[in-house]
Amino acid sequence: MNPSVKIVVLSLPTAEARRSQMTAMLSKALRGWQYFDAHTSLKCPNLHYDSTELRRHFGRHLSPPELAVCSSHAAILGEFIDRNQADYILVLEDDVIFDTDFPLDQFCAFCADNGLEYVRLFGKHYAKAVRLGFFYDRSIVRFTTSPAGAQAYLMSRIAARRFLDSYRSIRATVDLAMDSFWITQLPIYSIFPYPIIERFSPTSIPMPPNSVDVRGWENLAWQSTRAVNKARKILTNVKLRKLDERMRQRQWDFRQVGQVDYLQRRER
Repeated sequence: MNPSVKIVVLSLPTAEARRSQMTAMLSKALRGWQYFDAHTSLKCPNLHYDSTELRRHFGRHLSPPELAVCSSHAAILGEFIDRNQADYILVLEDDVIFDTDFPLDQFCAFCADNGLEYVRLFGKHYAKAVRLGFFYDRSIVRFTTSPAGAQAYLMSRIAARRFLDSYRSIRATVDLAMDSFWITQLPIYSIFPYPIIERFSPTSIPMPPNSVDVRGWENLAWQSTRAVNKARKILTNVKLRKLDERMRQRQWDFRQVGQVDYLQRRER
């Protein structure tokens, strides 16, 4: 049997237009998906926030909407672990377009068979990656640095627990924390081209105008943390080369999507 997958769409209850678009898109192709009412403040009880600690580690404070996003994603993953309803969770934010013909169940089985615990289905920016093989005609890659964004990702129960264990205190935005593989010990896998893209629409999570707001000793602490993290990232990427090579040896061959594959997907 294929591993089970839970699909959760993160959305504000007041975002009626976005919800209408998501409902129309997902209801035609996916079963059992649900909305999670996004937090509007830091409500997740297992998540600690100290502004001084955050500035030392991240170089700036987070806006209230950014904190709410951290809280929402942590709460979604916490519920996923606690309720034990599925093997994987697909988390979508409500500003995405999903290729509803993409064989999600088959891809989850592929991930489970090959030990892909954390898989990005979208990234906001170009990021350096190593190519490992194929899922049909799409490349399977491992990012060596963060492409940013938390609009769409797939996580196993192992990955969700490992991430939450590393994110008890907010030291970065949730997307960058998820991608801190030298801390979480979760390589950042992805599939390209992505089966999900972000809509061209105004953001509901404006960033502060200044990317750095630390001075004096806080700036020294932040620069020191950055240097340590960069060194750990480089070292971890070196260690992951052996795993990359083992995955390449699995011979995930390129193959085009055939008419039979497409029809089987449409019949489900």
